[in-house]
Amino acid sequence: MLRYLSDYHTHTYLSGDSQSTLLQNIRAAHRAGLHELCATEHWNLLDQQGNRLPAAYDFGPLLQQWRRLRNRWAGKVEVRVGIELGNSTVDTPAVEQGLQIPQLDFVIGSLHSASLERGGIGIYTAAKKCRCRQDAVELLEDYVLQMEELVQAGTFDVLGHIIYPLRYLPPDYELTLEPWEERLTDLMRQIVQAGKGIELNTTQGTTLTQWTWVLERYRQAGGEIITLGSDAHQPGYIGAGFQQALELLEYHGFRWLCTYRRRIPCFHRL
Repeated sequence: MLRYLSDYHTHTYLSGDSQSTLLQNIRAAHRAGLHELCATEHWNLLDQQGNRLPAAYDFGPLLQQWRRLRNRWAGKVEVRVGIELGNSTVDTPAVEQGLQIPQLDFVIGSLHSASLERGGIGIYTAAKKCRCRQDAVELLEDYVLQMEELVQAGTFDVLGHIIYPLRYLPPDYELTLEPWEERLTDLMRQIVQAGKGIELNTTQGTTLTQWTWVLERYRQAGGEIITLGSDAHQPGYIGAGFQQALELLEYHGFRWLCTYRRRIPCFHRL
């Protein structure tokens, strides 16, 4: 049986850290054999220096490129409208209001910055500034606390790239999220009870093995809503690492891969 494959974490030039166009990404998705693509542009409430960014998002340019292309690719690649919300708990009420557009299919809840209590500095920047293992542990503690707050706020459909800080911390620290197992297990239960999900983010095909522990905990909590995303910022990375990701999902007992339509999950059998 042919799997229904979708990349639900991709970026174009509208995100500010990519030069891709939506057309280039769609063409790449078609070449990769994907059935569906969701453009999840960045809407961050903090920048790398911890400065506040607008708590409102202009969906106009995003919707304009989507309207121009969606019908041209109908029957080849379904194109969905998404957003990646970074640190939305900085202003939850404003974010909730901003998400009330009828065309929006999907929302990733992400954390790209440390908490305001720690200056709101970007996690990438903070990770590179760690001078010892204890600095990194404190960054992870702050990250887990923020995830707990984000899940309570519920301004997302799936919780994005849960292992995000591990991308950038020095590998010789040999850090994982396992010391926070009890809290993260409870977090997974809350996500399941709220009818929300998580994403398996391949980081353009580079972070697969790090997901094993997270997938185990989510599945044990009864989790079934899971999306697959490459986090591609260039067309060549669309769908990167998906074969290994699918093998991981099957190994851990997942039965479905999800896509979204107007914020409602659609289940496709693995």
